[in-house]
Amino acid sequence: MNWKYFGKVHKLLYQLSGGRLGSRMGWIDVALVSVVGRKSGKLRTVPIACYPYRDSIAVSASNSGLDAHPAWYLNMKANPEVSVQFGRERFRALAEEVPDEEREALWQDIVEINHHQGEYLQQTKRKIPLLWFRRLD
Repeated sequence: MNWKYFGKVHKLLYQLSGGRLGSRMGWIDVALVSVVGRKSGKLRTVPIACYPYRDSIAVSASNSGLDAHPAWYLNMKANPEVSVQFGRERFRALAEEVPDEEREALWQDIVEINHHQGEYLQQTKRKIPLLWFRRLD
């Protein structure tokens, strides 16, 4: 399967349905997150698996266990103000690193929901960033 095209179709379906379709893939929640590209300056929207955290959601920049950070993470570090669509809900937020003292507990919750994330932790030598979206609205 070509994941690049799958992501585009997923995003389109999510947007056209107003979040009624595409907000879950199996047992995993998915958000559409829009961020300004650090190089292009263009608005980029990506579907990202997400997990409950505080009054919002968190995401793992696992990049499927690869040793490089995903482009969306680098964009969020450069431009932390994002727009999030989580199902039918939309909100503006700041993408912030999960505090170190909360990382371990959140990782346990994430791996409980999505066992692939635990595999990714084992595959890479980098510290996988965890970001959460602090609501601005």
